[in-house]
Amino acid sequence: MTRWTTLLMDDARLRALPGPPAGGPAEDTAGPGPTPLELYRRWERQQWSAEALDLSGDRQAFADERHPAVMRDMLRSAVTTFIIGEYTGLDMLGPILTGSPAEEYTLFLGTQTADETRHTRAMFRMGTEVLGLSADPRTMLAQAWRLATLAHHELALLEGEAARDVRAQPMDYGRWLRAVVLFHLITEGVLALVGQRVLVHALREIRAFEGIRTAFVAMGRDESRHVGFGLHALRRGIQEGHAEVIYGALEEAAPLALRLDTEFDGIAVDFRQMSVEVLRRHLGRIGASPVFVSHLLDHYTPRITPRTDREQE
Repeated sequence: MTRWTTLLMDDARLRALPGPPAGGPAEDTAGPGPTPLELYRRWERQQWSAEALDLSGDRQAFADERHPAVMRDMLRSAVTTFIIGEYTGLDMLGPILTGSPAEEYTLFLGTQTADETRHTRAMFRMGTEVLGLSADPRTMLAQAWRLATLAHHELALLEGEAARDVRAQPMDYGRWLRAVVLFHLITEGVLALVGQRVLVHALREIRAFEGIRTAFVAMGRDESRHVGFGLHALRRGIQEGHAEVIYGALEEAAPLALRLDTEFDGIAVDFRQMSVEVLRRHLGRIGASPVFVSHLLDHYTPRITPRTDREQE
């Protein structure tokens, strides 16, 4: 699949300029789920402002020692993780946009660039105004990186490698699909989705940190569009014969995502099991082989062994 782009015109003769790609548009073959154009329309309806967030109460609540230390630890871990995650998404989305294989994909990815910009600004504000990190973005990113887990470090470096590969060969469809696995399915579809749900639920329970909760609800809505796009693109990639590339990227990244429950401070829920369930659903949506899904995920699922009569006594 190759979109029309002047990037292909460098070595092309005037009479051989690239024309429309063979075959119909992506939505003709991608199966169930919203199309990139439908996701674009959602984006136009679902706008919010990072600058309008009121974090004054959150700053006071974070300094209030009446809130359990485990909650403040969880909040610190979540915010610092998302500072890195959102900025990395903004920083590295360019090659994915440049390497977009279809015109409607490019249209949607432009909206994601705007989203990642807004998310990054919201996270920078939380870092400075709530956690007390440096107001200088470069210093804040270094502080957040030191607080991030090893698995997040490894996954961020893997994303960087994928982004460089796409930048080096932007029209290589396999490299582009690998990057989509890492950015859209694993980072956003598993880590961000589960992390946002856990944090929003916890903040709703204690009825505090209203500004942060509002921001994460809004970011979660944005992320759902990004994940929907990624699942659409990967489903089509599998249909077009690129399953092995997609499976290879999943084998690299899934173990890192599912390792976080042992490294994330303050998590009092089964982060890994939630992640496994979400990832299993995503793999079903993209049409992954049941044999591959079982190979990738079954050993993470706890198996309940019936107790013997003697054990029950």
